[in-house]
Amino acid sequence: MKPNWVIIVYLAAVVIGLSLTGAVAVGAGLVRLYGWLAEPIETGLDELLIAITIVTMGILPWPGLLALAKSMIRPARLNGNQVETEPIGTAVAVIIALNEEEGLSRVVHDFSAAPEIGSIIVVDNGSTDKTREIAEAAGARVVFEERRGYGYACIRGLSEALRSGHDAIILCEGDGTFRAADARKLMAYLPHADLTVGSRTHAALLSGDSQLNSFTTLGNLFVAKLLQLRYWDWNVGGRVRLTDVGCTYRAIRASALRKILPALRVGGNYFGPHMVMVALEHGLRVIEAPVTFWKRVGVSKGGNASWRAALTLGVQMIWHITTHRVRPAMQQEPSESPAVGRAPSKQWR
Repeated sequence: MKPNWVIIVYLAAVVIGLSLTGAVAVGAGLVRLYGWLAEPIETGLDELLIAITIVTMGILPWPGLLALAKSMIRPARLNGNQVETEPIGTAVAVIIALNEEEGLSRVVHDFSAAPEIGSIIVVDNGSTDKTREIAEAAGARVVFEERRGYGYACIRGLSEALRSGHDAIILCEGDGTFRAADARKLMAYLPHADLTVGSRTHAALLSGDSQLNSFTTLGNLFVAKLLQLRYWDWNVGGRVRLTDVGCTYRAIRASALRKILPALRVGGNYFGPHMVMVALEHGLRVIEAPVTFWKRVGVSKGGNASWRAALTLGVQMIWHITTHRVRPAMQQEPSESPAVGRAPSKQWR
């Protein structure tokens, strides 16, 4: 699936037009206020405001309205699209951790007890506390990623997971915000999909003391829809539905991960949307599934640390979604090594 650059450019033109209209309107208002308080000034802002308004309100909406009308008059179908069903076995859970000694043991034990989880890998991204010791004591295999960054830790964990011999990989965090019980929801779609991404947009599944608030929830929804629009087509609204770009809980088939792993290059906190973009552009089937979200254990280091951190991360995501060009992956197989933890079962349903 390739980006729909026509939609992206059109939306950029609309946003720029509306922004210019607002800026010129404010400027014209300030000039009028100054003229009323002191002396009138001739600036030509009124004429400029009229011209920009005509373009923004009178011209720019029409291409979108015509495209919408065409999709209603001549409905398109997903011609050639077929639902595929492939059995899926057990998964290896990859847990990202940075100074998570307070809640990591509970997280590891939670995933160890899940029937669909065959083994656990904890990626230590430079912890200065007892994260490594606690993870090992709980029965997880620990690998160290020296490059600081959520994306780098994920890439290292996913690389290690491919050597485990399991059919799927669960990607999660060690802060206690997610539960292993939801892994069953994510894996339930893998017989028909390649990547299942969690969504924290259902109020009934959100703990009231979690880190989510109206700012982060609406921001995640907005950026998710922007990512959806990047790959928009008029066939039943496109091939992907997204509502939560910030959810880090996801499951991917090992066969699908092998296709995209060499193309995963983002090391920062906006790795989540980057992974979805790479998956879509390599033809993978991406689906969302609602998951529960709980109170965090310990101190947040990512976008939920503060509204400033959330805003900064949101801007990074928007810039990446609108400007990044995914490079094709150079196919390469991970080196062989013994499987991690329990041997994978033949099949899980």
